[in-house]
Amino acid sequence: MSPAARSGTIRVVLVVRGRAFHLGVQLQPHRATWSEYEAALRLVDELGLHSVWSADHLLPFAGPDGGACFETMTSLSAMALVTSRARFGVLVNGVVYREPAILAKACAQVDEMSGGRLEFGIGAGWAEREFTAYGLAFPDVAERFARLEEAIELIISLWTRPRTTFEGRYYQLHDAPLVPKPVQSPHPPITLGGTGWRTARLAARFASRLNVVGSPQTAAAAFERLQRCCVEVGRDVEEVEWSAHPRVAVAANEARAEELARRQAEALGEALGADRSGWIVGTPPQAIRQLKRYAEVGVSHVVLGLGHPFDAELLRLLATEVLPGLS
Repeated sequence: MSPAARSGTIRVVLVVRGRAFHLGVQLQPHRATWSEYEAALRLVDELGLHSVWSADHLLPFAGPDGGACFETMTSLSAMALVTSRARFGVLVNGVVYREPAILAKACAQVDEMSGGRLEFGIGAGWAEREFTAYGLAFPDVAERFARLEEAIELIISLWTRPRTTFEGRYYQLHDAPLVPKPVQSPHPPITLGGTGWRTARLAARFASRLNVVGSPQTAAAAFERLQRCCVEVGRDVEEVEWSAHPRVAVAANEARAEELARRQAEALGEALGADRSGWIVGTPPQAIRQLKRYAEVGVSHVVLGLGHPFDAELLRLLATEVLPGLS
């Protein structure tokens, strides 16, 4: 391991839209044991990667619905204590899984527990089979986005004001305090995830970051929508970081990388086809070239999706060969 990786001070060599380029990973918390997940979290933190993320689901989000799936807020609390340097969060919390006031309180506590390293992600939610399985209400997409808008306003108010009274269509608060407040001021950065116009409009109003799943071309189209929405609300689009969320399979040789990608795709109930537009696949030099394509469209934070089993050598290659090779 390089001295930079051991110290957690890997030199940033790429700047995008005036921002340092950051590399993070989402350790997808499905079909793993907690000991495996904890070991991967500790390794990401030790290697000095910028961020590590979980996901918000009640069942594995793709493929067969059996197997372990960690409860989100319990896991998030543990992430605060298992890591000491990496920023961390959920990519992203679904607004319809829990009441937003409870989510705001839990996340404020986690931010304090971590010394102010929480990244707050939120979205409308989409995994209908989970709601069916557990007998939970799953509103249509219009209502989910209406709830999301109210929830973000409510959460920001709870985090930043001594008391909050809120009279929305879906949520009501009456002179509600929230103590402790988050450590970060005015509040933890807010990440919204999605590619459509509804998400772009909310991101223009509230987000610190817009995260997009897919290829550089998909990301570029989403960011164009964001730019138009920022103009509509009078916000400088440069205030919003652009991030992308491809899957990852990096190894010392191409054959091993292909095997990792195939294994991940099969775990999601998919076949690995010729289209790799939403993937970073290959050797470290190939991964560097693919990441630069995201940077070329304005992405300054890439969160690489990694499923179980969490490949330690892949994580080491990201930290010691891929990230330092970005220039």
